[in-house]
Amino acid sequence: MTARHQCWGQRRKARGNASARRRVFEGQEGDSQDRVLISLRVLRATGAGSFLESSTPTTAQSKGIALFMKVALVIGTRPEAIKMAPVVRALRNDPATEPILISTGQHRELLTGTLESLAMVPDHDLALMTDSQTPNGLSAQILQQLPEVFHQVDPAAVLVQGDTTTAMAAGLAAFHQQTPVGHIEAGLRTGDLDSPFPEEGNRLILDRIARWCFAPTAGAADNLRAESIDADRIVVTGNTGIDSLLWMLAHPETVTIDAPSRDFILLTLHRRESFGAPLRAIVHGVCDFLQIQPEASVVWPMHPNPNVRAALEAAKSTVVGKQIQIVPPPAYGAFCQLLAQCRLVLSDSGGVQEECPSLGKRVLVARETTERPEAIDSGHNLLVGRERAAVSAALEQAWHEPIYDGPIPAPNPYGDGQAAERILSVLKNQLLRC
Repeated sequence: MTARHQCWGQRRKARGNASARRRVFEGQEGDSQDRVLISLRVLRATGAGSFLESSTPTTAQSKGIALFMKVALVIGTRPEAIKMAPVVRALRNDPATEPILISTGQHRELLTGTLESLAMVPDHDLALMTDSQTPNGLSAQILQQLPEVFHQVDPAAVLVQGDTTTAMAAGLAAFHQQTPVGHIEAGLRTGDLDSPFPEEGNRLILDRIARWCFAPTAGAADNLRAESIDADRIVVTGNTGIDSLLWMLAHPETVTIDAPSRDFILLTLHRRESFGAPLRAIVHGVCDFLQIQPEASVVWPMHPNPNVRAALEAAKSTVVGKQIQIVPPPAYGAFCQLLAQCRLVLSDSGGVQEECPSLGKRVLVARETTERPEAIDSGHNLLVGRERAAVSAALEQAWHEPIYDGPIPAPNPYGDGQAAERILSVLKNQLLRC
């Protein structure tokens, strides 16, 4: 293990022994006013750590001391909320850990309903979203404002998820303060910095500075090893998105989905690198297919980015409004219902590629590359590109494939629903025992 990634307590001695010891005392068991929740960071930075070396959490509690660590989890977009929710629940349900959920508000409109579906309320909301925001502008705001929140919270670790601007900037802010960073969904790669952009670059930055690279698959872990990431920083956990999907299937929302009674295709498109001509070609391909198959229909939860609506308006097809039903972005629970009800999916979303194998749904991936090859290799998903003719042909072929009628959830190459528990185990083993 490198010096930079040694026990964080050893790097914090400047906090001073006296101030820390004032936070440690023996109270009467059961007297909540006298019980002290001790930050492990402060204890390890002072002489108080000697008590812990010879004591278990149970022993500590018997002396009237409650032992725990705070973990900050930073989100800003809908996918981050979905995939971070299982980790928040795992931390909340463990008496040794306290999750502190921080929202940057990167995509406020899409984030709010998702948080409600997942029964999550941020402890801190930076509310940074602005009209026509740029990655540089958002990064600057996060790096300016988030350090003060970290200072207030004083977390033992900071967790970020995925490849967003929020994840990259939050990870960098924590790194600058020498707080250990855990990158959930580490190791995903296309090998092309332009696709997806800027996500591929964000991933590379995060995995280089993270203390823990929580890889969702063995293939993602292989990518990290190929980049000479230290082996002791890599942990294969499965994807927390599968945890979230299975939780939602077990806790269905009582919502009514306004979906066609006949078979329909679910369409989701939002990738920045597809804006303009590629996105228009995809939409034209969808319209061409619907003209060939008048019995088919499409439900499109439209992303609020104006570039997405511009592609639909450019199509000027007669099937729009007849066979293409535009709906507002639904809350996560409602979206899971749409996934369960549809016949197949055409999408450029990473999360959808991961979720659909559990539901036995075919995903046609409207991208030139994907950092999620496992479902392609297993035959669940198909990479169809962004050419008009290719999209139409792929839809025509998939429309006539047999519908999956096996058990739900079906086997999924991205996880078994236990990723969050594995992440929790790593944090406790390394932070409470370092």
